[in-house]
Amino acid sequence: MQCLTEDLAPFAAAADAWLRREPVLHNVLLTLVADRLSGHVPLSGDERFVRVVDGGATVGAAVHTPPRGPLVGAASTAAARALAEHFVRAAPPLAEVHGPVPAVAEFAEWYADRADRLAVPGAAQRIFRLDAVRPPVGVAGRARPATAADRDLLIAWATAYAAETMPDGPPVDAAGQIDARLPHGDLLWLWERDAVPVSTAWLSRPVAGVVRVSGVYTPSEWRGRGHASACVAHASGHALNGGATACTLYTDLSNPTSNKIYQALGYRPLTDAAQWRFVAS
Repeated sequence: MQCLTEDLAPFAAAADAWLRREPVLHNVLLTLVADRLSGHVPLSGDERFVRVVDGGATVGAAVHTPPRGPLVGAASTAAARALAEHFVRAAPPLAEVHGPVPAVAEFAEWYADRADRLAVPGAAQRIFRLDAVRPPVGVAGRARPATAADRDLLIAWATAYAAETMPDGPPVDAAGQIDARLPHGDLLWLWERDAVPVSTAWLSRPVAGVVRVSGVYTPSEWRGRGHASACVAHASGHALNGGATACTLYTDLSNPTSNKIYQALGYRPLTDAAQWRFVAS
């Protein structure tokens, strides 16, 4: 096996078929690539697109978009180790890595051993898939797509969401994330009650038939009333009715409430994902 560092377009063309074998597990990877190919997310010049090749065939892939660590695909043990070896030789040393279990755990263990670092477990998540939505009943309010008039509110909520869920993470470009979605009309959803926005959910553009739900946030004063469930259900149903074959989302394994409410909507768990951090030994 060998690892090839490629420019975006060659990487996308060569890795696409392998990534699409697991379109839900690889949704974030596929979206990272698609958004940069389309120009919706400009290339910074710091990205690294790495493909694992065995006998001419793609058997693994990773995308590194600093300041976040590499995101590895659902690769075999051997391919995960090959990726780790590749990043040992890269500079600067990695601070973290992300990806589905067990590939990311294999990468972390191998990288830490070869780079003389300690691998420390970070955030633990679960990947869910939805094929048909079961909307909650009895939730007051209605869903509507966000507009430019909602921009400041959405940026404030995105900032608060990041502070709650990733207090130790890298800085979040909340304005950039909102501005990238607003022009498309149906990627940002609000649940409002008596014309007051009380919850939000974001959609990604469909890639390989899959749409990802993220950015789910309800201010503390409106929680516990089913608003997030209703907003996610509506956004998910909108994606499926618009032609998506499946929706996906990630939950924090330390938050049993979110894992419960999404399953009530029809989301089913597929596998876990994890972040590993690397510190001096």
